[in-house]
Amino acid sequence: MARTTGCILGVMAGLGLAVPLAAQTAKLPIAEGVWVKTVTKCETATTAHVYGGKRFGTFYFYGPKQSMGPANETEPLVRSSKVAGGFVMVNEGPLEVAPRPNGQAVVRANSPSQGVQWTDAVRLCPPATLSKKMRDALTKAGLIKAAPRA
Repeated sequence: MARTTGCILGVMAGLGLAVPLAAQTAKLPIAEGVWVKTVTKCETATTAHVYGGKRFGTFYFYGPKQSMGPANETEPLVRSSKVAGGFVMVNEGPLEVAPRPNGQAVVRANSPSQGVQWTDAVRLCPPATLSKKMRDALTKAGLIKAAPRA
């Protein structure tokens, strides 16, 4: 059965037909978790790039003193493909990620016609190190698991 399913999915892909989401296994070259700019302390971060295995994108607060939101711009991770410079494109873009030494990574937005629009050097922040506001919002959005109660 598994071999037949694999053959069918291979034929579908070869014909340019959509492969069911459940059959796709897109992965990124970075660890799952909450990534914040390297110039920002984890506990004061109001913007994060979140990779939850099945979702990737940006999650942030906005407005005066980041008092509004959060805005959840994560999306299902359907496909990933290698592009120039060691980056991996998320879905159809524009976001791209690349691992860097010392537990860091780079997230950027890249337009085929206009080039790189912005680049964030990021590092992984354990959920316990995030502000309560950010941690609670990420938990409510289902992007991280609730911390066990002490």
